[in-house]
Formats: sequence, structure tokens, C-alpha cells
Amino acid sequence: MTTQANKWQAGIKKAQGVLLMCAMLGGMLPALAQAQQIDLGVAAQYSGFFFGNVSKLPDVEGRLAVGGDLSLGGASIGGRVPAGSTQPSLVVAGNIKAFSGGSIWSNGQTNSWGVYQGDKAAAVPSYLDLRNVVASPVDFAAERINLSILSQQLRDMPATGKVTQLYAEVTLTGGNRDVEYFNLTAAQVANTLNFALKNVKASAYIILNVAADTQRKVKLGISMNAFEGRGKRVLFNLHDTDVLNMSNVRVVGSVLAPDACVKDSSGHLEGSIIAASWESGMEIGYGPFEAMP
Repeated sequence: MTTQANKWQAGIKKAQGVLLMCAMLGGMLPALAQAQQIDLGVAAQYSGFFFGNVSKLPDVEGRLAVGGDLSLGGASIGGRVPAGSTQPSLVVAGNIKAFSGGSIWSNGQTNSWGVYQGDKAAAVPSYLDLRNVVASPVDFAAERINLSILSQQLRDMPATGKVTQLYAEVTLTGGNRDVEYFNLTAAQVANTLNFALKNVKASAYIILNVAADTQRKVKLGISMNAFEGRGKRVLFNLHDTDVLNMSNVRVVGSVLAPDACVKDSSGHLEGSIIAASWESGMEIGYGPFEAMP
């Protein structure tokens, strides 16, 4: 077994133990205290944050973090990274198997760089500033534990609003609170539907706990025009999803799906995404989730 595999196995065992402890203590924690801990931690610095392999990604406008191997064509990375950045726009804990061209941006300039811990394919163009490091600046195993716990905590929060559906419209009726929690099924985020909001503050955080179908899949395609202008405070929590498909959709908000493999997806995600792996031609924009004060 490789050193990398040993690390992952140890991280998974640790995560299982911490999650069990979290479940035992869950009833002892005040609900308000849990509600105030919606913070994506280190992952909040990245538009795409993946624990495993990433391939086929054409464009990510913020930073990209890859816990496994990276295989890209002519991709653009970091085009909207904020001015004044002193960090790499790309972090790869594994190998760079392919990166045939494109750019690594920062502050609107093609002057940023990436770091990788494993090996780099000989065919990768030399003009891409990719630097080999002994240790990754991101502890992916630790972040997977933290984010898995967060996902379970959000899942267990009491709903503050109700979800109703009339024909193609899925209405989220809130309680006029600062943080609104809604529980949805996979069928209620399908690509033939659209969201509507009612009694939800313009400044509210909207947490959407979406339960996967019986195959532990979610096909996220619902129209999200109702979230325009709110995206930095919208979070889809896919707490039990193993496979995520987003087909020809504009996702407005961020996605927390720590166990999900993202496959066969297209369109644009204007937010951040945290997932197990990525194998899709969908674009990832720049709309970081705002941590709660």
C-alpha cells in the first residue's frame, strides 16, 4: 500500500471516529451554536476543492485544490482570484498527469503558479509555472473530516421553512430568519423545475439540505433565478450523495458534497464546490460562500 493510500485510510478511520463522537454529543449542543458554525474553513479559499482526482475541467475562475491526481486539457485556472493574492492558484497533492495548455491566472494576469506533491507528466508545457513541493499546503484528510462533520451537522438542523411544489415551481417559504434551513428531496431539484422564494430575507443565509435518491444520486438541474444576487449565502448540502450530475444548468450558490463524485455535468456553477472527485466539462465560476459572522 502506498504512503498516499495509507494517509487516506488513516484519515477515513479518524473521520468515522470523529463523526461517531459528534453524533453522541449532538443532542448536548445548542442548536443556535451549531447554526453559527457555517464556515467552510480552508476550502473557502478555493472555487473547486476536491479530495480525489480531477479531470476534464475546462475553467475554474477561482483557486483549485486537488487531493488526488490532475488531468486537464487547455484549462484556465484562477482568472478571478482577488488582487493582492500571494498564494498559488493551483494545489495538487497527487500527480499532474496531463495539463496540455491554458493558463494559471492571478489578479487578471497570467502570472500565478501551481504546486504539486507527486510527479508531473513530461508533456506538460514548460510555460506553466508548476512547482514541486515536499508537502502539500493543504491537509486534505483533515479538511475531509471537518467538512464531513459540518455536512452532517447542517443535515440535522431543524427546518425553519417549508417546501411546497405546484407543477414546475418549488417554493421555499421561510420564517423571515437570518438563517433559513430547507429539506428537499432529489426529485425537487430536477431540471424541469424552478425555485421560488417566499418570506425569505434578502440578507438571509439559505441552507438547502438535499437528500439523494435510493441510488444515492442527485441530478441538480432546477432553475435558480430566484437566487440571483444571493449566491454567496446559498449552500446546497448534499449530505448523502455519492454521484452528482449537473446537466446544462446555472448553479447559483455553493455545493457541499463531501462524498460525491461529480460526473457528466455541464453549464456553469457560480459559487464554490466541495466534493470527492470531479470528471466533468462544467465551468466553475467565482462566488465564494460567505462565512457566517
